Amino acid sequence: MSPGSHQGAWLGRQLGVNVGRAPLPPGTLLMGHMAFMCVLAVTNLAWLVPILARLQFAASDWQTTLVTSSVPAFLMASIFWNDLLQRWTLRRYLMLLWLLSVFPLGCIGLAQDYWQMLACHVISCAGMAGWAPANGVLLKRFYPDAIRGRAYGILSMMQLAGGMGAAYFLGLWLDNHSGAFRIFFPAAAVTNLLGITLLLWLVRRARPRVRRLIDTARSWRALVTPLLNMGSILRADRRFLKYELAFMTYGAAFMFCEALLPVMATDRLGMHYEEFAHSTQFTRSLATLLLMMPMGWLMDRLGPMRTSAIAFAMLSLYPVLLAVATSVAGVTLASVVFGFGLAGVFMGWMLGPVTLAGSAGRVPQYVAIHATMVGVRGILFQGLSMGCYKLTGSFTVPFVAAALAFLWAAVQMWRLHGSIEPVGATRQPARRDSDQADAQPKARR
Repeated sequence: MSPGSHQGAWLGRQLGVNVGRAPLPPGTLLMGHMAFMCVLAVTNLAWLVPILARLQFAASDWQTTLVTSSVPAFLMASIFWNDLLQRWTLRRYLMLLWLLSVFPLGCIGLAQDYWQMLACHVISCAGMAGWAPANGVLLKRFYPDAIRGRAYGILSMMQLAGGMGAAYFLGLWLDNHSGAFRIFFPAAAVTNLLGITLLLWLVRRARPRVRRLIDTARSWRALVTPLLNMGSILRADRRFLKYELAFMTYGAAFMFCEALLPVMATDRLGMHYEEFAHSTQFTRSLATLLLMMPMGWLMDRLGPMRTSAIAFAMLSLYPVLLAVATSVAGVTLASVVFGFGLAGVFMGWMLGPVTLAGSAGRVPQYVAIHATMVGVRGILFQGLSMGCYKLTGSFTVPFVAAALAFLWAAVQMWRLHGSIEPVGATRQPARRDSDQADAQPKARR
């Protein structure tokens, strides 16, 4: 290699450009990304923590609500994670994510009481809020618009398959040996670190991209700047605001069900680890897996709004089936319906903000706003659900309220599609990622 080539490679590394390294073929890139998503699903054990809290640490109803609400509530931190993503290299960002989201989850294996377990869980949830902005960046960078829905469907299928395997075998293991969580929680943390290493390699070998260099100076005002920017984006982009309002209604229904499911499963139906894991996490993942590719096809043709509306309408049956369930079979049937609807939600939840953002530079900000709103509804509606149950002494009332909210969310989303031009017709022209104009959206006409 000539001296000039050496200098060019050195300059490229300083600017964040892959110089002299051929990008990975799309097929290889997708295969590596699929492997990472599978590892991520197997090692993400947050779904198990609520039932572990009740059966291993004798958590009360309200203590269980603290556990179930922590995952969505701390997604409010996504908007701040996005700000960090704009200032750090992706390598540093992903390593911090592992340290704050996966390492504390692994420490649950060392917990001796409920409060130690809750502390680890809360820290992990705060870290998990950073995955949404990073995921949006990867999807926008790795896959063109025309195939993103199908690519995301394939990736989600791998994630679901990994989650199914984890749910099935962990449920069996815990029923035979209740202390097994002290082994597999730390093992999951180590395995996830290997997955992060693979993802970093994929990022380096993807198509070259110049890293934006922005001012890293901090101030007290800078701490609230992400929130101010979020407000300005929602005011300026009316389509995105209405999209968020429809998802807020859906999220209220979702949170009503999530808050009560572990309580209903243990108190009313007397489920153990295996029954709970197989009738909920495993079954819903299998049902979602079966419909993921059809929903990806639907997403590429109908767009995120109509796909989400169809999914919300399907989900209205889920709380009704939970309300009338009297056995494990009843919960299993409800989980099948839930999984079918969740396949569409998977598409709309991630690809809606990715599509509405327009330019690649704004994707992490839109995804972060979307994830932050999940935190808002997690704080508001999980406690309201448990309060409704405690006040009435019945699971039926909150479940019926959830069914009505799902239906209203479907109506909101369908009206939103009918009131504006199709997504493809209103997509803004591509902008340079380095433009500061990416930071604030212009009002859509």
